Amino acid sequence: MPPPPSNAFKPSYFIEYYYLSRNALSLLALGEVLRTDSMNADLETGGKFYSIDVRSDYGIFSLDHGRIYMIINERLDKTLSLINGLASAGKEIICVSRMHPDLLRERYPLQEIRGVWLSETGNGPRLSPDQLEKVVEEVDGFVSTHKNAAAVLDGLEYISLFTDFRTLNIFLEELNDVVMASRSILLIPVDPRLFDPCQLARLRRFAEILH
Repeated sequence: MPPPPSNAFKPSYFIEYYYLSRNALSLLALGEVLRTDSMNADLETGGKFYSIDVRSDYGIFSLDHGRIYMIINERLDKTLSLINGLASAGKEIICVSRMHPDLLRERYPLQEIRGVWLSETGNGPRLSPDQLEKVVEEVDGFVSTHKNAAAVLDGLEYISLFTDFRTLNIFLEELNDVVMASRSILLIPVDPRLFDPCQLARLRRFAEILH
């Protein structure tokens, strides 16, 4: 029998397929994965998300990228401290908040934080609490174009005044998709006094809890 031609296909290795997000392109061969090295990479490493240690006045918190974190507290002190910690760690931050952007700049004069005012009226960067699709678009537009991004949504109780609880849950589902796809981090402060226990339990399904 004549030997096979030299250019014949020889199956000397196998290729494994991994989950890729819609923005990722990757080649997997010979057991090696070619991937981007940024913290916001579209491809998971070893099935896990990157994490970052954030220093705050309340200690050091290890936060995973691609997750929502709810800060269950009656005051904003812990959230504000975490914002400062994220910014100091090099995160590019968007803060959709009941706090006016000018006040945000006064609190963090040395930090580059994009502030968007959550309000029915006013000038400057502003989002209406009854236009949740605009809130999702604003957050998505920022975290998907900044490779090392984090977001803050302050005003969930305020938003709940303009919508029903089912719509609020859908809104959080959409934000969760945005955060996972972009490998970003989202902080949401929640005052436990303003939701009943059943509602609070349902809200917690979308997030890790920071007490």
